[in-house]
Amino acid sequence: MGKIVLYLAMSVDGYIADEQGGVGWLGGDGSEPGAPGSYPAFYETVDTIVMGWTTYHQIITELVWESWPYPGLPCYVVTHRQELCTVFFLSLFRAATS
Repeated sequence: MGKIVLYLAMSVDGYIADEQGGVGWLGGDGSEPGAPGSYPAFYETVDTIVMGWTTYHQIITELVWESWPYPGLPCYVVTHRQELCTVFFLSLFRAATS
């Protein structure tokens, strides 16, 4: 079984987005062209993406216009929203064997 690793940017006061849901404050994190920071090396180790609905919605409506940013990787969107018609169940723990 693989391990789950959280890669998250958070402000010093504990927020991951501003009051409007924006992430413009992330500038200066070292991910500008020519200074990719640690994300590319981390991404090379990823085989599945798990995100919440708000992140998914922001990606498809605001951040990425040309293509999906995680091509070839399975992506699970975790939400309580009932209007979604497809539900994926992901077993996070291996069943105990006797």
